[in-house]
Amino acid sequence: MIAAKPILVVMVWRGGERFTRCLDSIAKGTQYFSKIVLSITSQPDSLDMVAAQEFQENHSNVEVICTGRELPTMQHQDFWVTHLENSGVKPSEWIYWLAYDDQIWPTGLKALTDSNNELHLDPKSVYFGPWAMRHEQPDVLWHGDDSAPMETWTSFPENGPTKLPLFAWISDQLRQPTYMQMSGSVIPFANYIQLRDSTPKKSGPMRIEMATAAGSDTTTVSEFAEPVSVIYGRSNSDRANYGKAARAEDIHLMRYLWKRAQSRPSEIIEFGQLLVQQSMSKFHERFIRKSAPIEEWRIRGHVQK
Repeated sequence: MIAAKPILVVMVWRGGERFTRCLDSIAKGTQYFSKIVLSITSQPDSLDMVAAQEFQENHSNVEVICTGRELPTMQHQDFWVTHLENSGVKPSEWIYWLAYDDQIWPTGLKALTDSNNELHLDPKSVYFGPWAMRHEQPDVLWHGDDSAPMETWTSFPENGPTKLPLFAWISDQLRQPTYMQMSGSVIPFANYIQLRDSTPKKSGPMRIEMATAAGSDTTTVSEFAEPVSVIYGRSNSDRANYGKAARAEDIHLMRYLWKRAQSRPSEIIEFGQLLVQQSMSKFHERFIRKSAPIEEWRIRGHVQK
């Protein structure tokens, strides 16, 4: 295990009030990050840029970068990855990734960090969840009791281990989709560089959690004992019923995992099992007209301030 402060990267696209909510949470936990990067995909004079620059003026470890125009998710990700790489961030440093409409959870970070506000992390692992969850309508900002208990959701077995081999975790997601988010993930920067440089190029954000987890040095996926982010879920979310775009990203994921397995002979059998699993699932959907499984939202517990 190593002690580290991650770099917080916030990807912002038409954030508005949700971005303001995000910034309010970051202001309460700046001490847990070595650097905070607000990456805005917009025109340089957008309202989100104004909010980000005002926030930067009041916090010494905040950096604001802007694409200058709106970019699709993966191009935006390539933008901030390249910026961090060019500014001297090392592949071994850790990234805490946050979507603009979510929040950091300082209570969880305080419980998990040591006296130096550092997390203790396994260099061979990546970290996803659990996620503190609030339910929000797509067009209405959440307004409720901020001190009320929140459910915590997991992408791991409800009563099982909170650390799994990489392929076992991916297989579980693809067999029976569970609620999974990039927000609040803590992952080595090397994984982001590898995904950016991979061929064929990843075109869309679906399956990004699994692709980003599958760095060449990553062998396991872990869950923190406490949530470090608050996610705002939508009642109509069901990623088990993805369309054509998601299936294209499934193809990219399998190609990405195959390239990984070729350099790790011990994983070729695991990859083969995963490929058979996916092929049978697609066969049943296409020819037997079997419905896609309903996404599982597994509740780990509850937290509150």
